Amino acid sequence: MPSTVSEIFSAAGLRPAGSQPWGTPIPESGPGVYVVALTADPSDVTAALAEAPVDPVRTQELLDIRPELRLDGMRPDARLLTERLAAFWLPDEVVLYIGLAGTSVRNRVGAYYRSPLGARRPHSRGWFLKTLVNLDSLSVHHAPCADPAQAEHAMLEAFSAGVAPATGARLHDPEMPIPFANLEWPRARRKEHGITGARGARPGASTVPSPTHGGGANGTAVTLPPASPRHTQRVTAADLHDGRIRFPRAAKALFPPERAFVDVVLRGSHLQCLWDPGTGPTKERSGVLNVPRDVLDSLVSVDEVLVVSGQAQRVVLD
Repeated sequence: MPSTVSEIFSAAGLRPAGSQPWGTPIPESGPGVYVVALTADPSDVTAALAEAPVDPVRTQELLDIRPELRLDGMRPDARLLTERLAAFWLPDEVVLYIGLAGTSVRNRVGAYYRSPLGARRPHSRGWFLKTLVNLDSLSVHHAPCADPAQAEHAMLEAFSAGVAPATGARLHDPEMPIPFANLEWPRARRKEHGITGARGARPGASTVPSPTHGGGANGTAVTLPPASPRHTQRVTAADLHDGRIRFPRAAKALFPPERAFVDVVLRGSHLQCLWDPGTGPTKERSGVLNVPRDVLDSLVSVDEVLVVSGQAQRVVLD
């Protein structure tokens, strides 16, 4: 029978700690799991929708953004793409997506909010959700936990087991009765949806889209050398408070040798940040990239180490 949000959390030995409307920051700053649902009431199943609210306008937007998108190997129109997405809707379920956050639920869900339809970063694993006409009326339930991966698995397992056989049989992929926007479970077992090219190229396959123009201290363009990925220093609580990311000598080679404003893509967000190489007359210090504190706090957690690469006259941090 249909699962409530509470029952899904209970399968992992958890209780929802709160619920926020879609687009609202999540207060949970530590690791945990979250559920996107049609209802703010964790005990309600009456909010289920018999018809999939997939918006043809949004599917057309996706087709316009991703000319490489294919459905079963062919270029579809908005009607065919809408119908295929709707074929994964479970009409008696209120849970639409189950996700985990290894470091910060607030940051992970925030990345989900910010990811445009058609983009791969910062969080596009549940991109089906972005095609819904009622996206802004959804609710995000969340709970902290010590082992988010195990909890997510238990929650998806419970959801799958609770799907009515008749409901599952009507799905385009009846072997995968998982929430509408979950695209794989267990790991590496993906829904047979037949859609390719719906998200941007994987990192390294192409340059970052929508380029902006950075400048050095004298206003001239800064050309950043291509290089294999390097790493930042560990991000501390003091770094988050001060709005900075620090870089060791190897990663500093991707930046200008002098103080300059540099174009940065931080987990999918395009920024222009002041760079200080940390050079001095007697001692070389870590390089420092100054990032707006609210942006840094929403994208990065304490103790994270970011991968650094140079692409198309910008620095990319993931």
